[in-house]
Amino acid sequence: MNKPFYKLKRFYIPCGVLVALIIFISLTYHFLQRPLELIFWDRYDISKLSINNKEKNFKTMKTVNYPYFR
Repeated sequence: MNKPFYKLKRFYIPCGVLVALIIFISLTYHFLQRPLELIFWDRYDISKLSINNKEKNFKTMKTVNYPYFR
């Protein structure tokens, strides 16, 4: 018995799986982008995100001189 679409199924099923895998990886990266940047690339300063440094940040803001506001 000759199957007419056997070769097409052999080609299109792996292509569909590959396309679905690429879409899944891109969506996963899109939704995990900020946590990955926080962990690996250190784009954001962790000390600025902590709550305990409010006094330190307030002191540094008091000492900053803005001559162009006068």
